[in-house]
Amino acid sequence: MKKLLIALALPLWAAQVHAQIYTTYGPPEPHNIDAGYMSDYSANGTVVLAGGAVTLMNGATYEHGNLMLQNDGIWSSQSGSTDLFDVPGAVTISGTTAPQFYNLQLQNGDAVSITNTAGVDIAGQLDFGTGGPVNTVKANHSNGALRFADNATYTGGLSDAQHVNGYVTKTGNDAFTFPVGSGSDLRTLSISAPAAATDAYSVAWLAGDPGAVGDPSDANALHATGAYAAPISSVSTAGQWDWIPVSGTGEGLTITVSLPDGLVAAMPEDLRLVGWNGSAWVDLSGGSNATGNTEGSTLSGTMIAGITAIGIGSVSTALPVIFSEFSVKKQECAAVLNWTTDMELNNDHFVVERSTDGSNFTVIAEVAAAGNSNTRQEYAYSDDQPANGVNYYRVVQVDVDGKRSSTAIRSLLMHCGNGQLKVYPTVTKGTVYVAMPPGYENTKLSVMGINGQLVPASIMGGGLLRTVQLPTLPAGTYLISIAHNGTMKTVKILYQP
Repeated sequence: MKKLLIALALPLWAAQVHAQIYTTYGPPEPHNIDAGYMSDYSANGTVVLAGGAVTLMNGATYEHGNLMLQNDGIWSSQSGSTDLFDVPGAVTISGTTAPQFYNLQLQNGDAVSITNTAGVDIAGQLDFGTGGPVNTVKANHSNGALRFADNATYTGGLSDAQHVNGYVTKTGNDAFTFPVGSGSDLRTLSISAPAAATDAYSVAWLAGDPGAVGDPSDANALHATGAYAAPISSVSTAGQWDWIPVSGTGEGLTITVSLPDGLVAAMPEDLRLVGWNGSAWVDLSGGSNATGNTEGSTLSGTMIAGITAIGIGSVSTALPVIFSEFSVKKQECAAVLNWTTDMELNNDHFVVERSTDGSNFTVIAEVAAAGNSNTRQEYAYSDDQPANGVNYYRVVQVDVDGKRSSTAIRSLLMHCGNGQLKVYPTVTKGTVYVAMPPGYENTKLSVMGINGQLVPASIMGGGLLRTVQLPTLPAGTYLISIAHNGTMKTVKILYQP
């Protein structure tokens, strides 16, 4: 059964929508949508059967008001025509023959899964709109990819929320940025313009140790990070870009990648783009060009023939530690630092440093390290005497040979009086903090009027930092009473609501 839902005929098709399960296009006759706007709100999706054909022409727009397009026949969108997915929810594009979209707009506000075994083709422009991430089946690598034709482009798609978790293929002689990532993190790879319009390359980001995460396009082969050729002396375990020359060798192309996080232990001048040649990781950079060593910095190299994957390497004993996480959180009047490593090589110990200006750091602790490890290690340190105000922290890794590298800097605002009893602010609109030195954990607080009458204030928190929330009161002077070991201290505050 085939039902055509035309937006201009709303009273006619609106009644059909609620009863309709699928919109099905099948043989014998093909269906042409010539200009205009067509809306399909069948509940379960649109199906093109084997032998069926749908063609959009002369600037037609097909509004997919459902969450599934299954194409086992022909879905062809000619120049200027648009397919619009415009219903909230996760969209699936399935089937066995690739839909040929000219313009594709994703306004579904959720993920898009391309499970069609022949992938999806874009001839004009893909607008990520509110959709994303777009997922392809990695086991089907370039066959099931999101493919861009010569001169095809996209908008959006360059954020952690919007990119392609899987394979993207680009055909043509255009410079191009592959908007690939892990589904939660963007990890782009860009190429300079190929010489031939028939060149085609497919790329995906594969998160995790290349020596443990198989390459789908290479029979899930592992690319050992310990196998490298001079001048490379280490390879990152953060991940790799699968590189498939569908047509052409790619030789001579400039490749630029966006660095993953966790590389702060490596000096930028030591980083190199590396390629897997079937037996080892080899240098593609030929020199120092990294713009930094933090997430989003770029690193470039020149492609050579025979490369099947691209990674991040170093020409020194850099990458001795892969920091995967570093956080600083407040716990009462202490600053608690937590950091994890995914790899350690000849790591002697960690130094914890603190600063009050973000520039001049002081060592406050040393923490023993695992030394050598290929598994996740977790570390923690509690700074029980932070400064009052903004504290800046970093963890410095020290090699057995004395080389040092550090995490990024994290800041934390503390209000604990730095070992002194402190009440602040003394002019308030309703909230007052009481920070106390060690030994005051069991102190009792209360609020009184200037006449000594108790005020029913809310006192929250425990330990050495309390929050006093005043109720609605007349403006004026009140007293914070602090009872400790049989003594009582009062501090005047001015309430100005």
